[in-house]
Amino acid sequence: MNEHYLHLLWRSKRLPMHTLKTTDGKPVGVLNTGFYNTASGPDFFNGKIELDGLIHSGNIELHVRSSDWMAHGHQTDPAYRNVILHVVYEHDQPVFIDGVAIPTIELKPLIDWKHFETTVQWMQGAERIACAGQLADCPAPVVWDQIEKALFRRLERKSAELIALGTRLQYNPQKVLFHSIAAAFGMKTNQLPFQQLAHRLPFERLLRTGRQLESVVFGTSGFLEQPAADDYQTQLKFDWHYERSLFGIHPAEMHAWHFKGCRPAGFPTIRLAQFASFIRQMDWSEAFWELSPRAIKNCLETALTAEPSEYWKTHYHFGRKKQKEVSGAMHLSTAHVVIVNSIAPFLWWLSDVTGNPVFRERAVDLLELLPAEKNAILDEWKTHGLIAKSAAESQGLLELKNEFCNRKQCLHCKVGLYLLKR
Repeated sequence: MNEHYLHLLWRSKRLPMHTLKTTDGKPVGVLNTGFYNTASGPDFFNGKIELDGLIHSGNIELHVRSSDWMAHGHQTDPAYRNVILHVVYEHDQPVFIDGVAIPTIELKPLIDWKHFETTVQWMQGAERIACAGQLADCPAPVVWDQIEKALFRRLERKSAELIALGTRLQYNPQKVLFHSIAAAFGMKTNQLPFQQLAHRLPFERLLRTGRQLESVVFGTSGFLEQPAADDYQTQLKFDWHYERSLFGIHPAEMHAWHFKGCRPAGFPTIRLAQFASFIRQMDWSEAFWELSPRAIKNCLETALTAEPSEYWKTHYHFGRKKQKEVSGAMHLSTAHVVIVNSIAPFLWWLSDVTGNPVFRERAVDLLELLPAEKNAILDEWKTHGLIAKSAAESQGLLELKNEFCNRKQCLHCKVGLYLLKR
């Protein structure tokens, strides 16, 4: 047995999810398996389970054996303090966080060994996209129709994630927009701490905050709880203590933020400074989502790429200077990633809650105006002759790979059905 196979089972939900129980016999409702993490930290971020009648949100860790928790040193790593569920092949010892046993699911009795052997062989030798060698035999209209179908499915899926958020925020569009953008700012590595930051920040009061806005953002994130490394951090701490008492904010724990796996320009300190600048520049009124797709794009590009305070031109951390002075503003390509991952799903969600289909059209039109993303999955599609010309097409290709190909949903894919019926 290996962790890669366990990750596959958990990601693809190839388990009797409705009958899972902890090692002490308690039923576990898995509401969200979490976001698969390939960087440092727990295997799945931002999962959600129901246990003993309560909803728990946090991270999920997988191991071959429970004792691997200790063998890997997680007991001394603060990044693992928010683990709400331990999923293991074999439960050989209990694991505790602050003296409380972590709920554990043992998968050993549930393993389909024929599937395990077939999957191991496939993972070692087969092509990553099952129909890759036959794609040329499928008519282009069928392929691109499936890519469009995958795009709509992706937007539906991301909109569904905002439905629960919208309920918590009393369907306030400005707040939902704020939370959606905050999550996108964190990219994959720091999505969860940015989401938590958005929940801690007092949105309406934040918009009325003047020059202290950056101190509120850094203070709430936990970065001002440590001793000051220079005069700039000292000034932020001074402002923060006043704002903290005024707003009654409880800061997050700084260890929740991940530097490992990020390039210096994407360090959480830089992203937080850019986030503070964006909040100040952004048009949060209802007039924003009534703009044309091109006007929405221009508005966001301007706000997202605005220069943060001068300090971040010469620093990556508090007290730690860059080798040379460069812009601290967000790169335009990164701004486009934020727009793709936050604004398009928000507009789709807005269409769902208002019943106005214009917002769906606006979401797709906005994606068609943005350039295609660049990553390993899209590079793989290029080798098979599928080259995205816009973010709409690249989002469709990403969904096709992650939700159809990876899950072997060939019978639900128009391309797969066409090839299988030949």
